[in-house]
Amino acid sequence: MPTGTEPSHQRWLGRCLEFLLERGLHRRPPGTTPPFAPERVHRILVPHHYEVGDVLCVTPTLRALRRAFPGAHLAILVSEYCRAVVERNPDVNDVLTYTRPKHRPGWFGRLAYGDMLRVTRALLAGRFDLAIVIRRPFSHTNAWLAYASGSPWRLGYLAPASHPFRFFLNLGREAGDAPLHEVDAGLNLVASIGVPAAGRELTLVPDPEVQAAISRRLLQAGDAGGPGRAFVHISSRREHNRWPLPAFAQAADALRDRLGLTVVLSWAPGDAHNPLFPGDDGKAEEVAARMRTRPILLRTPTLAELIAAVSLSDFVLSPDGAVVHIAAALRIPQVALFGRTSEGQWAPVNEKSVLLKGSRADRIPVDEVVSAAVSVVSQWERGRGHETPRGGARGDPAPAGPGGWDAGEG
Repeated sequence: MPTGTEPSHQRWLGRCLEFLLERGLHRRPPGTTPPFAPERVHRILVPHHYEVGDVLCVTPTLRALRRAFPGAHLAILVSEYCRAVVERNPDVNDVLTYTRPKHRPGWFGRLAYGDMLRVTRALLAGRFDLAIVIRRPFSHTNAWLAYASGSPWRLGYLAPASHPFRFFLNLGREAGDAPLHEVDAGLNLVASIGVPAAGRELTLVPDPEVQAAISRRLLQAGDAGGPGRAFVHISSRREHNRWPLPAFAQAADALRDRLGLTVVLSWAPGDAHNPLFPGDDGKAEEVAARMRTRPILLRTPTLAELIAAVSLSDFVLSPDGAVVHIAAALRIPQVALFGRTSEGQWAPVNEKSVLLKGSRADRIPVDEVVSAAVSVVSQWERGRGHETPRGGARGDPAPAGPGGWDAGEG
């Protein structure tokens, strides 16, 4: 709602928009929201349309909400390509999805806005009591989705005082300027309405059927189990997070020579010139050709396959992106390579992770990466643990009802 600190014309615009949308979309008079009453919350919506790592960092907040509202229907709205991140989450009752315009080419991308209209109708039909927008700072799309749902209570980090759509969130909180990890941004937000944290660990449950299929592919490729498996992922969408291909080859050879690990090479599949999801097929072949012992090249066209492949590994080496957070959620020992990405906001949430950072990832020496890998594997050695596929969150899961990826982007 307008705060009274904006310039008069902006306050006027905001009030006019609020009046029109309240009357036209929700058929209710403006300013009629009752004081927040947790006992009246029976249906909760969390719209979060961002990337894989962003969605994983929301899972501790989903767990906190489930513990605080054990009988409530808890739904999350994500991009379709992130469905695999939450569709088996034990704290979620329903997963709603839509296609983001940027994930469809040309005119098809514009047509994706029609999918947003479909989702808006579905949200209105959901009759949610509370919508929570976790993104910090303010997210226009998520705030709109929360408002469009018709929820009488809408919690989130507020837009600047001058923003005409500030009224989208009526339980808004100021974001502040202090650095905050993405996980803590969500937990701090729900704490403002009395929801206590239930741990910072991420939740991710792989598909057991996809795990079994990946296991069969690895066996057919010559990996019979052995002393352990190193999952080496080479892709990163952001140029400053990319590590040189010769460095990956040297590090992968060292993982085999010094730790006896079978190297499984992973990458964002596809052609490098794809404008929507540029792939690294050629780079993967180049890394394999540079290695003294050819690795297993594991192509994972779907996010579910990528999650399953990581879950079957004993160690992960990856630049910043989806794989870093998948490994953290599955509690796989890993070394993560960061360029300019803020470790304060995006460090993997897992004590088994070592984060190495430079002004650019390509300035991180191979010897430093290998040394960190030897240290973390020695400390958290899983041995032959990959023979029993695993996944999920630490602790006892709460009861729940029914309910193209880009691994170079978090």
